[in-house]
Amino acid sequence: MEITSQELSIYSTHLVSSTLMRLIPSAQSLTRIFSRAFMSNSHNISLTPTEAHFCELLDDFSTHRVPPVECRIAGGWVRDKLLALPSSDLDIALTISSGYTFAIEFASYLTSHGVAIGSVGKVAANPEQSKHLETGTTRILGMECDFVGLRNETYSDSRIPQIEPGTPTQDAFRRDLTINALFYNVHSRQVEDFTGKGLPDLASRIARTPLPPLQTFRDDPLRVLRCIRFASRFGLSIDDQVTEAMQNPQVKTELQSKVSKERIGIEVTKMLKHDPLRAIELIHQLDLHQTIFVSTTSKERGNSLKSAQILAEVRNHLPVDELLWLAAACSPFRDLTMQVKNKEVPVVSGVLSDGLKVGFFFVSQADTQLSNDVKNAIVNLFLHAPLLNPTLRSRSEIGMAMQRNQPWERALTWATVVAILPVWTGRLEDQARGILNDFLEFRRRIVDLKLPESVSEEPLLNGNEVQTLLNIRPSPTIQAVRVDMNKWQLDNPGATKRECEEWLLRMWASEQREKWEVKSPPAGKRKR
Repeated sequence: MEITSQELSIYSTHLVSSTLMRLIPSAQSLTRIFSRAFMSNSHNISLTPTEAHFCELLDDFSTHRVPPVECRIAGGWVRDKLLALPSSDLDIALTISSGYTFAIEFASYLTSHGVAIGSVGKVAANPEQSKHLETGTTRILGMECDFVGLRNETYSDSRIPQIEPGTPTQDAFRRDLTINALFYNVHSRQVEDFTGKGLPDLASRIARTPLPPLQTFRDDPLRVLRCIRFASRFGLSIDDQVTEAMQNPQVKTELQSKVSKERIGIEVTKMLKHDPLRAIELIHQLDLHQTIFVSTTSKERGNSLKSAQILAEVRNHLPVDELLWLAAACSPFRDLTMQVKNKEVPVVSGVLSDGLKVGFFFVSQADTQLSNDVKNAIVNLFLHAPLLNPTLRSRSEIGMAMQRNQPWERALTWATVVAILPVWTGRLEDQARGILNDFLEFRRRIVDLKLPESVSEEPLLNGNEVQTLLNIRPSPTIQAVRVDMNKWQLDNPGATKRECEEWLLRMWASEQREKWEVKSPPAGKRKR
């Protein structure tokens, strides 16, 4: 029997098609193929209705896609859900390399099913930020979603790895800690632990690396700081081998040489958002303060731990914010200055702007000016906050100290810390408690005097009005007058503009005028 070319073509097409269909595994076989991991029914995650709907949509799309893709939610979301903590940031690990391509296709599927979705962004390969694989990012059902292929990493002399597509096991073992290496399989609805240690370590609250810790930290020294951050945030004890590796001199050297100051600053400020006292304790226990807060000073670094301990004690009585925790971490530098271009500047200014480059994480976006504001706020605290103390008596003295230290309550808290520091024993004992009580009484006095409202009031007379009233030309004299006028206004709450004018004219007619007048040198002849 002869077969025509047309029949052969049809037969060949059918054969190829049927062969491909046999090669494309079902969702069930995909699970068997890819989920060769420790899977625990006892660690099932309780999904919210929104999360369940998302997983249903993702499962339906990825299993019917040709070829199908296995999807796992990775890392922090899995950890947080197992700890019964809310989380709305999802990293979806895929068995294809381009997360962006998958995200575009998934977005089209969602739109066809009437599900609103934000625009899909692309994070292209960027070696400096370790984003070698193309990532698709978007917002779905109110959740931030990043889609990225499973990856394997190979390190050389840099902390920036060479990245290639990987298996779930390779992807799990490349991560910083075992508790961050867990996956949630969208298809089987089970937690997968490819390291075999993530679930036990999470249950036992242990910080452990998937690979030998020295190799982990030599590959990427930033993981040292991430380990401190997660240990302090979740109350983890650090594995002994991990502790030893974190203290390795070579790791410390490479933390300074391989990791950018911006990245160190971001990790430090992240540490201060959850349990800052524990983070600072770990920095000291691991002898990492000098490595992180780069400075040539040999000042007693224990002051940062003491300052943090005092903050932890007084926060039940006085307001404490993240910037104060950063001040505590930097407190060894508070009395030190250095020469920069023939000018003395506070050492802490250099530590924050050049050593850590902090500030970005205290604001919503990386803004240079706001970063400088953080640095300047710390410098101002160190220079001026101690002036706001219970020895001040008059309303104007207190008010002017408050004006120099805004927000004044933050400054008062720091002044309390500085006052207690010399007598601190690790506990709030009699002498330290007495100092705290003095500052609390001082705070009550400030409120009773209604100074918080007064210090923000506009002056009764502005510079032009002073100039007109006294019939003088613009000169430094006006500023000298306004300083004393501010003092008078603070000492006379409720005074009117007319009363201020009368007081000023009386002073101008007295010997006070000579004190105010600032004589300028005579103008020289103009050069022709």
